[in-house]
Amino acid sequence: MSHTQSPRRRLGALATLAALAALALSIGFCGAPMAAADEIVDDPPVLATAAVLDGKPVDGIPAGPMVAGGYHVHSHLTLYINGMEQWVPAGVGVTRPVVLDPTRPDPSITEAHSFYWLHTHDESGVIHEEAPTPHDFTLGQFFDLWGQPLDRHEVGPAQGDVTVWVDGKSYDGDPRAVALKDHTTVQLNVGRDVPFVPYDFPTRYN
Repeated sequence: MSHTQSPRRRLGALATLAALAALALSIGFCGAPMAAADEIVDDPPVLATAAVLDGKPVDGIPAGPMVAGGYHVHSHLTLYINGMEQWVPAGVGVTRPVVLDPTRPDPSITEAHSFYWLHTHDESGVIHEEAPTPHDFTLGQFFDLWGQPLDRHEVGPAQGDVTVWVDGKSYDGDPRAVALKDHTTVQLNVGRDVPFVPYDFPTRYN
């Protein structure tokens, strides 16, 4: 079964929309407190919003106008904490988002002050990799732009054993080193393991 947007994710869009409205006043994650990774909870902890960025390079990745042409590929990130799916926020790698697509029920950033070469427009989990020429990006760089830690025992504020799946295969290395290529699919499970869930990229990303 391929990954599709869950009701929890659609409800999460409302929380992220509010967070984007207050983005200039917030830093890092906000929302409900995180539960320990070995604690079973009724509702998923909320990984709500992206870090506020000032446009300075992060890990050597610059920010500027959206790149036209050049290198433009997409990967996908899925997150589970104790078996419950989380959403990846809109606006990772985006400074001062100013326009949301009014035709969509979930937040989708169409214009902003600047975009880093690695960013998200919405909560689908699709990571946009856009640069003037082919460029090597990693999952660690994405988390640095998100303003959150990532290692084998921590994903953002969630702590516990982290299982990593890349393109349907178990990955035993440093999750920060996962290469983000065209249509790379990454799944991170904190605590309870979840079998890999495939993701079907929309045709606009093919």
